[in-house]
Amino acid sequence: MTTNEAQWEDAQAGEAGYWGNCLGMRAWGEFVKQEMYGREMGVFDDYGDSGGELDMRGKSVLDVGGGPVSMTLRCYNAHMLVVVDPINWPASVYRRYRRHDISFVRAPGEELPSGGLYDEVWIYNVLQHVQDPLKVLANARQHIKEDGGVLRIFEWLWIPADTCHPHVLTPELLLNGLLGLRVKKFGIPVCNDYWSNGAKAFVGVFTR
Repeated sequence: MTTNEAQWEDAQAGEAGYWGNCLGMRAWGEFVKQEMYGREMGVFDDYGDSGGELDMRGKSVLDVGGGPVSMTLRCYNAHMLVVVDPINWPASVYRRYRRHDISFVRAPGEELPSGGLYDEVWIYNVLQHVQDPLKVLANARQHIKEDGGVLRIFEWLWIPADTCHPHVLTPELLLNGLLGLRVKKFGIPVCNDYWSNGAKAFVGVFTR
């Protein structure tokens, strides 16, 4: 289940166009959606505080496909925060990450830099956009620490494909990409927040 180069380039161009200058309503809307992503992925349960921030208590985080408004922007007290994303965003995005001491690596999830193990690897609302979802999952799981590291995932299921979202994700596809990992949490909830219209999502927390 892969896209060709032209499809992937069209998807990236469409996504960049959707975000525009990465400010205003688009950015605000992403922070709102993160309330659902973080809740379903268990991030708020494990690290959240009453202000909506995430006290990482010295943990390291790799956000695969975090885009211009990564959930790492909510994090503090972290050992290391890294966002990997392939799009060339406006300069304001990189300044924002630098101000929050977040490293940004411009690369697709299929080409994650080798080495580097993290306490937390996050993938949320990403795999519809990539060239090869299984390759992204394979790379992400290589970056989970052996001792206590987790991979957290939230992905929409059965959403029709379009230019920006060339893949239709199914539970079977995603579980195939996670074979061999241990399950700490797994579910397919119906998400009834105002933007999701009752869509179902694949949600899980996995360890090596």
